[in-house]
Amino acid sequence: MNIDSLAFSLKNPSLSISSLSAPSIEAMPILPRLAHLRPLKAVDILHLEKIHPIVSGNKWYKLKYNLIEAKKQGFDSLLSCGGPHSNHLHALACAGQVFGLKTKAFVRGYEHLPLTPTLLDCQRMGMVLMFVDKQTYKQRYDDQWCQQQADAHSSYWIAEGGDNALGHQGCAELSEYCQGYDEVWLSIGSGCTFLGLAAGIRASLPQVSESIEPLMQGILAIKGGAQLAENLLLEAGMPHKIDTESHLGGFGKCPAALLALIKEYDQAGLALDPVYTAKLIMAFEHHWQTGLLDDEKRYLIIHSGGLQGRRGIAALSESSP
Repeated sequence: MNIDSLAFSLKNPSLSISSLSAPSIEAMPILPRLAHLRPLKAVDILHLEKIHPIVSGNKWYKLKYNLIEAKKQGFDSLLSCGGPHSNHLHALACAGQVFGLKTKAFVRGYEHLPLTPTLLDCQRMGMVLMFVDKQTYKQRYDDQWCQQQADAHSSYWIAEGGDNALGHQGCAELSEYCQGYDEVWLSIGSGCTFLGLAAGIRASLPQVSESIEPLMQGILAIKGGAQLAENLLLEAGMPHKIDTESHLGGFGKCPAALLALIKEYDQAGLALDPVYTAKLIMAFEHHWQTGLLDDEKRYLIIHSGGLQGRRGIAALSESSP
C-alpha cells in the first residue's frame, strides 16, 4: 500500500478499509515441538502487521475514525499520549505526516534521557514531544484534564492507544475476518480492540447464515489486570474469555523464554513483537500443549502489529523487521 492510497481513504470516509492493503490470513507455522500434538482443525493468523509499514496492526483501525472526526471538526493538530516505545504514537506521527496534521504528544519519561528509536522516528515525522513525570501522566484517565490539554494546544485529543468510542468503531471492522472461526485469540492492552471486535461480532451475527458465534480469547499483556478483565467481559456482553496470567511478569517484560520463542518464529518466517503477539502465541502454544484446545475447532490468532517495538529489546533490535 502506498501513501497516496492511505491518504485517499481518509479523504473519502465512505470507502472501506479495502483502500489499504487488506489483511491476509495465513496458516500459523507449526514448529517442531508442536508437530507431535493432535492437529487442530485450523490455526490461522490474521496479519494486521502487513497492512502498512508504519500505520500497521490494530493501530490503523483505532486511528481511522478519529482522524476523520478531527478533519470534520476542522482541527489541524492532534494531541495524544504514550510511553517511550509507544506503537500508538509511532502510528499517529506517521498518520499526521501523511494527512497534513500537526501531532503533539505527552510522553511518560524525562527529557534529558536519550530518545528511544520510537521517539526519534516520531520526531522525524514531525511530532512535538512533551515529557511529563509519572504522576502527571496518570491524569490521562481524567477526561477534564484531557480536554483542558486539548483546549490549551488547540488540538483534537486522541486517548492513549486510540482507546475511545471511535477506536472501538474502527476495531469492530475486524469482525469480518473472524467469520467461520470458532475462537478468535487476541492480545489485550487497554481493551479497545477487544471491545470493538466484540461489538462487531455481535452486530454481524444476524447476517451470518450458519450462525457461528466466534468466541474471543483475550490474553492480557499487563500484570494485575483482573479488574480490567472483569470490566471488559461485562461490557463485551458475550461469553468471551480473558487470561490474566500470561503476561510473563508484566507489561513490556521479555524473559529469556519469550526471546527464544520470538527467534524460533523468526526462523519460521513469522515476526512477532515482544509486548503483545509473542505472549499471545506463547499462551496459545501452552493451551495446545496442555490439551485445553479442541481439535474440532477453527482458531484465528490476530497479529496486532507493533513490530517497531522490537527495537526496545536489545536482543531483538538488530533483527527488527
